[in-house]
Amino acid sequence: MAKKPHESLAKIVHILSDGRYHDGTSIGESVQMTRSAVWKTIKKLVNYGVKIDSVKGKGYILPEPLVLLDINNIKKNIANNMDIVLFETIDSTNHYLKSFKNIKTPKVCIAEKQTHGKGRFNREWYSPFGKNLYFSCLYPFQKDVSELAGLSLLTSLAIVKTLQHFGIQDLLSVKWSNDVVHDNKKISGNLIEVQAETHAACQAIIGVGINVNMLHDDSQAISQQWTSLGKILGQSVDRNVLCSVLINYLLAYLQRFDTGGFAPFVKEWNELDCLMNKTISLNNVNNQFVGRMLGINNQGYLLLELPNGDVRTFSSGETTILKK
Repeated sequence: MAKKPHESLAKIVHILSDGRYHDGTSIGESVQMTRSAVWKTIKKLVNYGVKIDSVKGKGYILPEPLVLLDINNIKKNIANNMDIVLFETIDSTNHYLKSFKNIKTPKVCIAEKQTHGKGRFNREWYSPFGKNLYFSCLYPFQKDVSELAGLSLLTSLAIVKTLQHFGIQDLLSVKWSNDVVHDNKKISGNLIEVQAETHAACQAIIGVGINVNMLHDDSQAISQQWTSLGKILGQSVDRNVLCSVLINYLLAYLQRFDTGGFAPFVKEWNELDCLMNKTISLNNVNNQFVGRMLGINNQGYLLLELPNGDVRTFSSGETTILKK
């Protein structure tokens, strides 16, 4: 069930993030709540997976500061006055946006936690409360669905620009078709879902997950090597600023894509592609192909040189670098 942010929860998180202990009575006086209501809010945070230390006679403290998402903080740093909706918890930000039809301007949904976040191939996207960015953008195109090839790659390029904005330059690359990696460890992925409207219009739901302040996989749910901004930079990152920067870059890239297609971005992708000239395996439906990755074409399709010298084009699939 989707829940909008509760103002008192944000206030309590802010109080507990100052590095000092606070008892239930003093917290209640600050936020105008009963001590019982304060306890219920703290219990909710614990149920969300937030670590809160408590000492009898001293009160509660957050061992790690937690800055929650705030729509006003996000909007003040973006160029467009767009519609943004924020949830405390939701099944999936992508799923929420599917209910909107025939929109004229972009719409963004973000959440502190997802209960059924999904990546490609219906895999679970681990979404702990308040740690990462779970983001979806509903974007209307004056294009046919067939013209949206390359949209996932374009989204990865906008994510790279966002990460570079925070000072991550070295070891950052893209992996066909939807991963952003740092030192061969995944930091971000995206999931594109397209809804056709007419032959000349459609809308895309662009789901983005970025590992931000997650330092440990407490659930042991992630099956591949991963990293986060916090790990790379050695400090926590304000997700409000990150969200603003992502929106600005993503909208700029989408506007260029809407007018010129994916062809203008091929060079930028190839320069960042960690698969370029590598021997890879590609799983496509029920078939596996092995060959040398030659880059992508103007539609964002992967070009694979097979052992017999033939070059095949793939619009979808899962890639793995083969060790020599």
